[in-house]
Parts: sequence; C-alpha cells; structure tokens
Amino acid sequence: MTNEHDLSHEDEASTGARVAARPAADEPLDWRSRISAALLVAVAVSLVTLLLTVVRLNETDVTGQQMPLQTLGLTFDFYVIPSLVLVVFLTIAGWFGAFRTWFTGALAALLSAIGSAILGYALRVLVGGTVELTGEVWGIIAQQVFGLFFPFLVYATLLGALLAPWLERRILEAERAALGHGRQARGFVPMPDEGKIALVRIPADSMADAELTHQERAEIDMDLANEQWEHYVELLERYGWSTREVAAAPTMADSVFVEDHVVVLDGVAIATRAGVDSRRAELPGVRAALELEDVVIAELDAPATLDGGDVLVVDDTVYVGASSRTNADGIRQLRAIAGELGYRTVAVPIEGALHLKTVATALPDGTVVAWPEAFEGALPFPRVIAAEERTGASILPLDAETVAVAASAPKTAKQLERLGYRVEALDVSEFEKAEGGLTCLSARIA
Repeated sequence: MTNEHDLSHEDEASTGARVAARPAADEPLDWRSRISAALLVAVAVSLVTLLLTVVRLNETDVTGQQMPLQTLGLTFDFYVIPSLVLVVFLTIAGWFGAFRTWFTGALAALLSAIGSAILGYALRVLVGGTVELTGEVWGIIAQQVFGLFFPFLVYATLLGALLAPWLERRILEAERAALGHGRQARGFVPMPDEGKIALVRIPADSMADAELTHQERAEIDMDLANEQWEHYVELLERYGWSTREVAAAPTMADSVFVEDHVVVLDGVAIATRAGVDSRRAELPGVRAALELEDVVIAELDAPATLDGGDVLVVDDTVYVGASSRTNADGIRQLRAIAGELGYRTVAVPIEGALHLKTVATALPDGTVVAWPEAFEGALPFPRVIAAEERTGASILPLDAETVAVAASAPKTAKQLERLGYRVEALDVSEFEKAEGGLTCLSARIA
C-alpha cells in the first residue's frame, strides 16, 4: 500500500516542476505595481470621461452658444481641470483597493467626480482671477455639480464600475507575468524552506461548477477569485512557507482545493481517495508534485473514500470527520496507517458541514477552534473554544504566533487576538461560495 520516492536535488531540479516564487506581499515592487496600476486606471477613466463629456456637450458651451466647431475647444477647456483633479482622486481610490469590485469602483468614481467637479471649478475661478471664492461663489459651484457637471458624474461612475475593475486586473496580471519572466531570465531559483512546504494549485476556470453539498450555488467572480488566491499564496510565502505549485487543471472545478488529496503524518504522505467521483481525476497532478518531495507516499484502496479536509491532526491524535465525503473504510485505512506511525485516530461525526476542518481547526498551541452546532453530541477535543462565526472555525496557522482568519469572521479574529495571537485577515469570499476555506487552498506537507 506504500511506495517510497527518494529523489535527489539534481533530479528534482531537472524536472523544472518547481515554480519561481511569487513576490512577497511586502516587496517594494508590489506597492510600485499597485500604485502604477492605480495611476494608469485613473488616467484611462479620467480621459474617457473627459472625451465622452466633451462629445456629449460640444454643441453647447457654458454660454449657451450654438456653434459646435467654435465651442468644442471651450467645452474641452472647461472640463480639463476637473479631469486632472479626477486623476488624483481616482489614483488614491485605486491605491486603497476601490476597483476590486464594480460596486466600490462605481462609488469611488462618483465621489471622486463630485469632488473633482467642485475643486476643479474652484481652481478655474482662481486661475481666472476675476472672481473671489466667496460663500456665494461656492454656492454657485455646488449647484453646478448636478448641472453642468451631471454628464461628467454619470460617465465617471459608469467607467468606475465597468472599465476600472477590468483594467486594473489586466494591468496587475501583466505586471505579475512580467515579474515572473524577469526572474526566470535572471536564473532565479527559490530557496526552499524544507521545514514549511505547501502545495497550491491555481483556481480552475470552471470553479463555478464546483461540487456543492450544503450550500446554494452562488455566482463566483473568477477575476476576484484569482486575486484572492494570489494574496493567499503571497501570505504563505511571507511567513516562510515554500510553495510548490501543482500543475493547473482548468477543467477540474474543485482542483484549487488541493488539501483534500493528501494527509501528511511524519513524512508519510497519504494520497486520499476523494469522496465524489468527479474529483478523483485531480489526484494524479497532486501525486506528481508529491513525488518531487522527500516523502513516502501511501495510498488508500477502494471502496475507501477520504477527503483531506476531514483530517485534523492535534499533537499525537488524528481527528477524522465522518462526513458525506469520508466513509468508514476511509477511516479504517487511515487509522491503520496512523497507528503504525504512533498516532491514535478519533472519528468525529459531523452534520451540516462539508468537512471537519470546515468547522474545526487547531491553533498553534493545539487548542481547537470549533463551531459547536456542526457536531453531533459533545465535542471530542480536550482543549476547545467556540468560534464567534461559522467561517471563523476554519483558521490557518502561519507560524507559532500567527494565524490567518477569513475576512468574513471579524469577531473570531478579535477573539483570537485577545488570546495573544497575531491575526492576518484574508478575504476568501469566492472560495467560500464553493464550500472552501483557508485550509483547503493548500496542502501543508512539512
């Protein structure tokens, strides 16, 4: 039932399977990339807003004349200063992440356009030098925000909702790709941290079709999912994890949830057998990645089913969820392997949850954070605290002092901070729609 793989570092390097590490979230190039992306988006939105406004109003200038060719220049001149101010406001909004969704993009663009209209008009008055900015003048300027500037506000808001998020994502993707190619051209090879290794797998384009058991299907924003996944990987690497990327599987909807395919105990990687048929095709890619590591690979035999998300290891105890994805044969075979390695196995019945680690995970000191409502009977853990929110029960330890908590569980985050832990809040909203969480996005194998 087991196979050993002893690959030399030379063999491992020759495969080329290890990918160049992504930049850590706090590298200088990262903030430069984001501010340059914000500036480019701001320029694009402001320029298009200016052009659309001029085209819309070029038949009538602010004096009411009906001479399009003569008034075109005047119309352009009237709106150019507010458009330049809009560039500044939108750059600031983009820096703070306003363009990650259409709603926040639209809101940021509307507020920026209002501010730009008022400030831009005031600057025109100051530059002209013929009128002082009295209270009466400020009142006239405010009235024109929804008068002369109404088309300006409308176009800016629409572009902030539609163009800005799309363009920002494309720019950041291009800069990340350029960074990766640049590192490869310089012969960059990541220095592995053999003490902290995690397998990850990029989300499939078909993730919207992921298997669901306890949730209603909701629309998944794949652009946002990819961005959240990048942040997840960056966070792991920032805390010393050496990530290994499993070959992409674009047609396998659940393939990003790589944790479900392997359980590691003392250097033995147990390749699991997924609880749903559609996910078993994901295993060969994960197994290929495992074969590059210094682990012994064991496999479960049919009719066993076991998802790695059902396995929680605390000290010398392996807790395994008796869920809809893990059956009695899977628990028996896991118990046999774990017993040979000196672990005891405790089966835990759960209800209303996909996996055990959806509703129970362990802090670095071994205390379990759990959502009690998902368990049948008393909780089996010797040290346990109840999470404030359901999604807060799925935490990811990053080091001895730090844990990652889903952004959807702010009360649990504060709860853990009171216990003395440093907490990293991470938005995984799109993966939560597919019944995923923080732990299942990586398989920690060392």
